[in-house]
Amino acid sequence: MLSLDLLRQHPEQVRKGLQKRQVSVALEEILRLAEQRDGLARRCEGLYSTLERLRKQSHAAPANRRAKLDKQSATISEEIRSLELQIADLETRLRLLLWPLPNLPHPDVPTGFLRSANRELRRWGVPMSFYFSPRSFRELASTLGVIDGRAGSRLSGSQFAVVGGAGARLWRALLTFALDVFTREWGYKEVQLPLLLKYGALLAAGQFPTLEPQSYSCQADELYLNPGGEPSLISLYSDSVLVAEALPLRVVTWTPVFHRHGGPASLPPSTARLPWHQLSEVQVMLLVRPQESYALLQTLLLQVETLLQRLELAYRVVMLCSGYLPFAAAMTLTVDAWLPAQRRFLPLASVSNYESFQARRANVRYRTPDGQLEYPHSLGACALSIEQTLAAILEVYQQADGSVVIPKVLRPLVGLSLLTP
Repeated sequence: MLSLDLLRQHPEQVRKGLQKRQVSVALEEILRLAEQRDGLARRCEGLYSTLERLRKQSHAAPANRRAKLDKQSATISEEIRSLELQIADLETRLRLLLWPLPNLPHPDVPTGFLRSANRELRRWGVPMSFYFSPRSFRELASTLGVIDGRAGSRLSGSQFAVVGGAGARLWRALLTFALDVFTREWGYKEVQLPLLLKYGALLAAGQFPTLEPQSYSCQADELYLNPGGEPSLISLYSDSVLVAEALPLRVVTWTPVFHRHGGPASLPPSTARLPWHQLSEVQVMLLVRPQESYALLQTLLLQVETLLQRLELAYRVVMLCSGYLPFAAAMTLTVDAWLPAQRRFLPLASVSNYESFQARRANVRYRTPDGQLEYPHSLGACALSIEQTLAAILEVYQQADGSVVIPKVLRPLVGLSLLTP
């Protein structure tokens, strides 16, 4: 959620930032309602002070004066109740105006609404070249029997898939590999979270209301299947006050993610994605001091890149333009692997800085050494999209006979060095 102080002190900055997303803001109405609410709140505080004074006087007063003081107290109590109802109404009206507003893009984010406006920052590795005509991962998956779309359709309908056999072992190895690196080497705390979430958890993360039409819901229980790991992770700390010494707080999880339109919600549409309704992701969240957030975003990006480097997958890093930026993000960078058969990039990971946007929505704060309460910045990453990475491995490591070499770093986990038809 955008800060009211920011709207008050820098209205033009807010307008220009939202214009980069082609979003208009009823700024005057927001500020008018906020001023009304603050005025009523100040009046309410004054009445509470008066009420406390009258109650103390009543306790000490003789009986003949106590009735008059109690009557005055009752009148003031009624006025306070009326003011609190008005304040609650203004709060609701403010939320209806503020919550649909996305985060402001960081000044370095390129402005644009076409894929061509995304800014490529760098590349790593040399794309694999073949002396034969390479097959697509779909053809390889079918030949090797590792991904079965027909079985997925029989079970759940179109755009679902079953990963089986040695493919399932490779899938599990990717998951274990990523989690082990984040937990054992980099000290992240691993958590396993519910897949069904309350509306408020998704609202706090900035997934809703934008992604609500694309989400699966259990209407009888008012719960939603997780569209990404970060709603669970940020909401773990909702309505909490952290100590400054606990920051940066680092958490990692893996989760299936569900998306009605196919593809993971956490990976922005900077390039094509697998059009499946259910995918698996290793998700990371950090809560950090505001002054450290962009330095730690670069650290997080390097950690994500390290995974792909150990898998020996050539990739590029892309900064998304304002039109492709996720709702809650101030900056998002994707890490896209090259698919040699299809001659296109496929996003395997993304990292985002949400600044204080999610923390405000989830009411997560930390106490500074001088006792002040501030909102931390949150960083989020899809550190590895498992099925997308599996697809990239199939294309990059394929052999002329249709077999696929398993990356060296995964062989101890898979127990194989080669997938064969």
